[in-house]
Parts: sequence; structure tokens; C-alpha cells
Amino acid sequence: MSDDQDQEQDQDRPAAPGPGELSPEMKRSNVRFALTLPLFFMIMFPLCYITALHLPVPHDLPVAVVGAGAAAFIASAAPALAGKFTLVPVDTPQQATDMIFQQTVKAAYVTAPPGQSAHMLVAGADGRVMTQLVPTVFAPFAAQAGNTVQTVDVAPLAPGDGNGIGLMFFMLIVCIVGFMTANILGNAAYFLPMRTRVAISAGVAVLTPIVLFLFMGAWLQILQGTVGQIVAVIALGAVTSFTVGLATTALVAFLGKWALFPGMLVFVFLNIPSSNSAYPAEIVPPFFGWLSEWHLGAGFVDAVRAVLYLDGAGLGGHLLVIGLWFLAAVLLVGAAAWRKRAAAAGEADAGDEDGEGDEAGPAGAAASGAGPERVLLGRVHDHHGTPLPGAVVTLVDHRGTQTGRTSTTDEGGFRIDDLPTGAYTLIEAAPGHEPAARATVVDHHGGGGHGGRVGDIRLVAHEEEHRHRAAVATDGTVPPSAGSYGGS
Repeated sequence: MSDDQDQEQDQDRPAAPGPGELSPEMKRSNVRFALTLPLFFMIMFPLCYITALHLPVPHDLPVAVVGAGAAAFIASAAPALAGKFTLVPVDTPQQATDMIFQQTVKAAYVTAPPGQSAHMLVAGADGRVMTQLVPTVFAPFAAQAGNTVQTVDVAPLAPGDGNGIGLMFFMLIVCIVGFMTANILGNAAYFLPMRTRVAISAGVAVLTPIVLFLFMGAWLQILQGTVGQIVAVIALGAVTSFTVGLATTALVAFLGKWALFPGMLVFVFLNIPSSNSAYPAEIVPPFFGWLSEWHLGAGFVDAVRAVLYLDGAGLGGHLLVIGLWFLAAVLLVGAAAWRKRAAAAGEADAGDEDGEGDEAGPAGAAASGAGPERVLLGRVHDHHGTPLPGAVVTLVDHRGTQTGRTSTTDEGGFRIDDLPTGAYTLIEAAPGHEPAARATVVDHHGGGGHGGRVGDIRLVAHEEEHRHRAAVATDGTVPPSAGSYGGS
């Protein structure tokens, strides 16, 4: 084939991305991501928030009925309240109060003789919706019995929590900070080892509830308690935030930037309606009520409520929910780390065969997926595709320090081991050919880089009149930038 024909074919071939450019596939992926994100918000906000919270309707909400007139009151009110309230006869007001603290009932109606005031026992800790809804529903039945209703709050909120939404926002901020920290670290700082990102998430998780308490407790008086109670709440917040961070770290390792969507769904959109906070589980749609039995956000809210307002009643079960989520998050991170090590081992095995065929080229790169963080693989050939044995490959870091140097095998393959992740300049030179250089990245993150495999590198002979850019064959994710910086 003539040089003119070679030149025409090279002109028809798509140009490799220059330094700092994205590949066409990555550009398309980014556009898909940018368009999917607002669509996701369009759907999730009304689906999870508006449908769950626009019309609170009780369903099987348990209420104790106390006193000598309990049987008559239940017989009178039960048919009208069927499906919405479950009426439970109880002997004494103290027993009913204990049941409210244990959350086996949400309120208690203490009957009284006609002409006297009946008492409605409620827990402000369950939220303002509960304390307003139940007395309003029971007032007409009290009037039929010749009674007025006096509301008694047996577990009042802190004075600064006027709307009863303090626990909800405390939980939401703890979860969002844990999620966003891990998500941003995993995508923008993917070059950091996973253990480093986990350690940063742990530090942020500890700091978050402390800062929140300074605002919500010391300043706004939304959260108040003894020193022991506040320490317990901060510890619960730290564990919950770190759990979210661990789970998100694993999601990012598996899904890359697309981890934003399952993470937001689980830790933000499903958290509010299922949190059993401002809107108790018994007055949101049954699906969210079911979620509140095991969801991390609800477990955290219930645990904090038990510590601050309910004398620790039921705390063990809520701690179990948080503990199970933490264990699941640890297992997920372990699976992500194992996957990374397996990919590294597979890539290293492929590198051992790099000089035995064409697997180091585009096909091998495409099959490799996410690569190791300490190995750089590739193959050097001329513009005809002929391997160049003995070509010198030099790797220089961003400070200009040489970090690796090797020569290609008889089949043109090369391998540089023991590399920290980061950005490098790869310089290739062969006798009788123009040297070439390119910016490249060695990284361990499947969604953010080319995984340690450079692919084919093409050098141009001195005698040729035209200059080619270095050809790039990647694994189909983010290709390294390529360009020709060689001498004349």
C-alpha cells in the first residue's frame, strides 16, 4: 500500500481525543446523565413526597381506651373508626402512658363520667400531625358521651421544635451529608484509594451531628437533653451518616456516576415519607409505613426519639435496625474491594500474556473493564500495525519525576508495575521513529478512567512526510488523552 493511500486512510479515521478531551462515548454518557437527572427529580419528588404527604389519612392507628366507660366507648366509636383506628381497652392511665412510650399505641383516650372532661394522652415526640389529628377525631365521640376533651402531652418536644419537624431534618441532613461526601469522593476524587475515601467519610460522619447539634440544640433549642442523651444522639448520627457513606462508596465502585440515582432514592426520597417523624407511619400510605419498619432513616429517628423523649423505651429494636444497615454497608464495601482486587489480578494475568498475541490491543482493553491501580499495560507498533520491539517507554508523573521505564517485547508489548494511581505523561521512543507522548491516568475506578490499560501506541517513521497522532485503543470507558509532542 502506498504512502498516499496510508495518508488518505488516516485522514478518514476518527481523530483520537486530544489532551483534556473526552471521547465521543463519554460525551454521550455525560449528556445522558445530565438529562436523566432532572427527569429523575421530576418523578421522584411527586411520587415519594407529594403522594405520601399531601393528605394524611390514618390506617389502623392504635389508640388505647381507658376507664370504666372504655367498653361502652369502644362499642359506640369502633364502627365509625374501623380501618382508621384500632381501639385497645386498657385498665389504667399509667398503663396507657407506658404503652405510648413503648409505641405500641400512639395515643390514649381516658373516659370520664358525663359532664366531666375526658383526657386524650398524646406524645408530642410523635409529631404535631399526631397530636392534632387524634384529639380532633375523638372530640365528636366524647361530645356524644357528654364529655369535653382535654389533651395531655406525655412526651413533649423541646421548646424550639414548634412544628415537630426537628427529628426529620436532623435525620435528613445526617443522611444527605453522608451520601454526598462518599458520592463526590468516589467520582471527583476517585484516584484516592478506597480506604482513604472511607476514612474521610468517617471523619465527616463524626463532624456532621456535632455541627448539627450546635445549630439545632445549642442555638435553636430544637434538640435538648442531658449530656449523656446528647452524646448518644451524636453517636447515633455519626454511625448513621457513616453507614450511608459506606453504602454509597460501594455503589460508586459498582456504578460510577450513576450511583447518584439509587443513592438518592434510598437515602433521600424514600427517607422522608418512611422516617416515622413529622408524619408517623400510621398516617402515610401503607407502602411507606412498611418501609418505616426497617428503613435506616426510620431506625435513626425512632432511636433518637427513644433517647430524648421516651426514656429509652424500645431503643434496642431501633439499634438493631441501624446495626443491620451498618453490617450490610460493610459487606457491600467488602464486595467492592474484592471486585477491585479480582479485576487487578485478572488484568495482571492478561498483562503476562501481552507479548503473546493481540490481546493487549483494543479487544483486550475492551474486555478488561476496570483495571488495577498499580499496573500500566500497552503495545507499541508503527502505522502499518507492525510491533516495535525494543521501544523505550518512559513514565513521568505530574512533577516531572520519572516513575517507570521499560522496553517493549518482541511483540511490542510493555508493562510497568508498582504505580500509585494518578496522572502521568507516557513517552514512547523507538529507533528510526518519531517519539510520542501522551497524558494518561492510572486509576482503580471503573467509571472514571481507562483502568491502567493504555492500548495500542503508534509511532511514525522519521522518513514519512506527514505526522500522525498517537493512536489510542481503550477499554470503552474513558480513554487517555493522546497527542504527538515528538521532535521534528
